[in-house]
Amino acid sequence: KLGALVEAVPERNTMLHGDYHTNNIVMQNDEVLIIDMDTLCVGHPIFELASMYLGFVAFGEVDPNVTLSFLKLPHETAVRFWKKALAKYLGTRDPEAVRAVEEKAMVIGYARLMRRTIRRDGFHTEEGRANIELCRTRLADLLPRVDSLTF
Repeated sequence: KLGALVEAVPERNTMLHGDYHTNNIVMQNDEVLIIDMDTLCVGHPIFELASMYLGFVAFGEVDPNVTLSFLKLPHETAVRFWKKALAKYLGTRDPEAVRAVEEKAMVIGYARLMRRTIRRDGFHTEEGRANIELCRTRLADLLPRVDSLTF
């Protein structure tokens, strides 16, 4: 089902940063700039949202210190930032509408995190196995509910 969901995502011409998080936002002369554009591309925004979900939420689920170390934010603050940013991006405060898109991003995000962990020899470390199990559990919960990755 996961493969079919990804294959069904239509081509889009939306600009994607590919690594959007608070470390890649800077101020210069009272202007907000987005930096680190080496992964800039076009595509469906669900892929950008999945990357954001990973950075703000999923990477810190097994060890919240990962979020603090990387984003310099406590994990709880990063999660709140993610939820507010997603609602703002979607232009709604409807928690059900936001959650529906969040779950779509989670599907892509956890699939990516599992793949990344496995490729980094994750089966052979305690942390890797914990990440793989987290992803497996989250995907097993999400996939019966998510019938499309588009919004």
